[in-house]
Amino acid sequence: MLASKKSKNKKIKHIFRMRIPIEEMQKYYFQGAYVAEDVINKHGIALIHKGTFMTSFEPNMEETLRNWGIKNIAILIHEQIEAVELEDIIKNSESNFVKINSKLAREIVERVGNVYSRIADGTCKREDIEDLVGRGRILAKEITETTEMMFCLGKVRGSDEYTYVHSLNVALIGGFLAHKLFPDDEEFIHCMSIGGILHDLGKAKVPHEILNKPGPLTTYEFEVMKQHAIYGEELVKKFGVHDSRILSVIRGHHERYGGNGYPDILSGDEISVEARISSVADVFDALTAKRVYKEPMECRSAITMMIEKMSPHFDPFILRTLVTLTGLYPPGTTVELSDGSLGMVIGTNGNDLLRPRIMMNFDKNGMKVEGEQIIDLNNVDKSLFIIKAVHELGKIAF
Repeated sequence: MLASKKSKNKKIKHIFRMRIPIEEMQKYYFQGAYVAEDVINKHGIALIHKGTFMTSFEPNMEETLRNWGIKNIAILIHEQIEAVELEDIIKNSESNFVKINSKLAREIVERVGNVYSRIADGTCKREDIEDLVGRGRILAKEITETTEMMFCLGKVRGSDEYTYVHSLNVALIGGFLAHKLFPDDEEFIHCMSIGGILHDLGKAKVPHEILNKPGPLTTYEFEVMKQHAIYGEELVKKFGVHDSRILSVIRGHHERYGGNGYPDILSGDEISVEARISSVADVFDALTAKRVYKEPMECRSAITMMIEKMSPHFDPFILRTLVTLTGLYPPGTTVELSDGSLGMVIGTNGNDLLRPRIMMNFDKNGMKVEGEQIIDLNNVDKSLFIIKAVHELGKIAF
């Protein structure tokens, strides 16, 4: 059962640049603010040098500046701001965000957990697997009607939940990839979503101490772990799943495009397209999940690793498709724009990976934006662009 307790919003350290009237200078004296650019009088003489902390200003500085005709100065200020959770933005937004039904997501995770338990104690029945297959079809239908992949991924709150939530996420990612690659093949999308839900059922037969071992596996332990792909295929066939595409996801999600995968050590086009898609989905979610032996990796960092260090493992076309779905700044990433404003990425349309849609948090003067202000960087002047990612909140909770 998923925990319902909501996590606290995180804090983001950020440097704001703003221009303030000299009448307001005293408000910033004790906030660590300092001068962003030389303050120069009409004769070209620097009255205050760039980098000067405002706490060092003379008591009559305001009067001095006024006498020289200076009306405002540019300052920089370090500040911790509260990062708004992506989940809260979606929940409270007046915009028509489309996302996977959270009730369905919770049900799938809970049912997968129940089936794992029944497999482990030998009480699993055909109707248990049929139930998951049916929910996979419902999930696939929702995927075809949803535009923002990253809004749908559930966050693992505890290590015991990893396998169950991971199954949902692989179904979602694999389904989205299938929909992007083969938009007119509804049955293929169904098979990818169903296969994702079922793909790790064989782990129910792997000893818990191996499955959740915090350190590296021994050679023997790894050989045991590798059997889960075969166990899973045998299990679902026993309970009536015979579609070759679903079976390919289950058996082949650890095959690697460059070889050296398992269980059949295939390579390139020897690996079915279903297995190639599920391989990308499986690794991407595994990298971004919290485990007993590692902290979660940010989505953007995971994409970078898959491209730069792991690319031989994946079909390059499918990997590129994942990048177009997530964007280089996945939803949940807080970014700074070229005018100094700050906002959270809420979606990417896949046309330009560098210009997503952004929910604005702070304007160019460092003032908090009131209400809901969304900009699509594809629809504004090109002089406004992302200069850096400040922080990424990652996956939303159910």
